[in-house]
Amino acid sequence: MSVGLDIGTSQFRCLRCRDAQLVGRSAKAQFTAVPDASEYRALLAAGQIPFAVCDGALTILGDNAAEYSNLFHVRPQSLLPQGRLPTNDPVARQSLAALVDALLGEPDQSGEMCGVTLPGGESFQSLATSSELEFFSRLIRLRGFFPQVLSAGMAAVLAELSRYGFTGLGLSFGAATSELVVAHRGIELLMCSIPKGGDWLDEQLAQKFGDMIRDDAGEPIRDLAKAEERRRSAERLLSPANDDTDRYLASLHRDLIYSLIRSATFALASHPQAIEIPQPLPVVVVGGVSRIAGFEELLRESFELARFPLVIREVRFSTRHDFTVARGCLIHAQLESEIRQHQLTRAA
Repeated sequence: MSVGLDIGTSQFRCLRCRDAQLVGRSAKAQFTAVPDASEYRALLAAGQIPFAVCDGALTILGDNAAEYSNLFHVRPQSLLPQGRLPTNDPVARQSLAALVDALLGEPDQSGEMCGVTLPGGESFQSLATSSELEFFSRLIRLRGFFPQVLSAGMAAVLAELSRYGFTGLGLSFGAATSELVVAHRGIELLMCSIPKGGDWLDEQLAQKFGDMIRDDAGEPIRDLAKAEERRRSAERLLSPANDDTDRYLASLHRDLIYSLIRSATFALASHPQAIEIPQPLPVVVVGGVSRIAGFEELLRESFELARFPLVIREVRFSTRHDFTVARGCLIHAQLESEIRQHQLTRAA
């Protein structure tokens, strides 16, 4: 058996096949730490809220951190701020390990394949220097799985473009990064990423509209939660824009999309093998950022404006299903398992 694990900046998702059924688990990439005091333990026990003891603090993980943080008058913290592994935060690191353990569970057999995506885009292409890759690979191995890392864009291609022979473009618009992958017959030919995503959009919105709150020390900080709520409002429309807020949102999304497409256009100039694949190509788009109405029109405009060298056949959005990337990870793990089994059979 195999498992797919999508480690995102804001959400972790795990998918495996059990009795011919896909079984998914997910958890927010957040934690809340409160002092290890008797009154806090009593509150947690009374509410039957699971917690862990990490570095002398009581830590609430995942969805529970988001749901119950107000009970303790604190705000949940990101486990992967800007998609990066905290360097001097033992509580966050222990929380990450606990969350991965809870989602993965036990393998059916030792060495079971785990297809996994990590936030950060191209930073994970340098395997020797990525502390995030080393950290999560070690966690996965400790659970008895064998990690197989792939990009979110490639996972989208595997999940959605089987009818095209796993050939096309995979675009992922995440919280910390956005990326574009060119794939041919299940092989990633090019991957380009930019350090912009939903978090960047929320920071710009909070600054524009003065969304502010006070931190625990009473200092004013940007209210990114309010900005995200503003961005995700069902009334928002990028094209045509309804009001000034929509117009500003449209300009931000246009900047984000064009930056990615333009970066990929430059990258393709030095990858002739990617330009020579059969065209036109299908495009699959994943990520919560792309769910806003009018996104597709801005995307098509950006392909044209950037003079993207590949011909686009169609654009399809796989944003209604939160587990699309995890499903691509699972497919990748299953394919790798089949290859390994075939090699072992031939060797025997």
